[in-house]
Amino acid sequence: MLRTLTARLASPSKAAIRSFHKTASLRDQMSRAEVSGKRFWENAGVKDMGDRVAVTLDGRILKTPAGNQLILPKDQKHIALMIAGEWHGQKTLLKSHSLPMTSLVARAIDGFIGNQQGRTETLNRLTKFLDTDSICYQQDFPDSIVKAQKEHWDPILKWVKDEYGLDIKVSQGIAYVQQDDEVKQKLWDIVNDMTDIELSAFERATLTAKSFLIGLAVVKRHLSVEDAWKAAQLEVLDQIDRWGEVEDSHDVDREFIKSQLASARLANLGV
Repeated sequence: MLRTLTARLASPSKAAIRSFHKTASLRDQMSRAEVSGKRFWENAGVKDMGDRVAVTLDGRILKTPAGNQLILPKDQKHIALMIAGEWHGQKTLLKSHSLPMTSLVARAIDGFIGNQQGRTETLNRLTKFLDTDSICYQQDFPDSIVKAQKEHWDPILKWVKDEYGLDIKVSQGIAYVQQDDEVKQKLWDIVNDMTDIELSAFERATLTAKSFLIGLAVVKRHLSVEDAWKAAQLEVLDQIDRWGEVEDSHDVDREFIKSQLASARLANLGV
């Protein structure tokens, strides 16, 4: 549950406190919402603050888990509107999985803004995915997998070659393949040039897809959400084609993965 994202708002004004004196205080309402998971606000919106914009609940600025105000540059107002839309769309019970853009931006604010060490540590951790990237370990059996790899993985490798001039090593089978240091450094530099929100989006896409290259293609808007999902779930989809879908398992995973990839792709919208 989003403990602090659901409950941490800026302290209410004296007028707001007086307005609640006949019922429960705002703090008490938020505490109950944190425990019960119930919606405690009426309106979610976006507040203009000169060259910045803030996401608000009932006029009060939403806060991140670390207690930072959820404020964005004005040129990212579209992201603030998406976050406000997520909160507006919550019903009686708060559902943390339906706040993907909120958590993505909160991660950027708490983890990366003004925190070079946090950025560097994240970059180093994600770069390690290159040596275990699923795209780099291809199978030669069965035919259905081989066909799917050519359709969904090979175009990503070609895009990396065409876009960045990098040759990614590929292994046929389970033999370990390690990418050249020059390739790793170039991709490290590419990700390091991302904004804080882009880096948060890349981290999410990479961890969701379990692939550095799919994550990069999502954030750079080379892959659609549908294509990224198919590339990330290639082997699972092959099993489903042969054995069928497990209800309340494969379908739930599909929607969750797509929502995570969609938030990552939308984070770079208009940048």
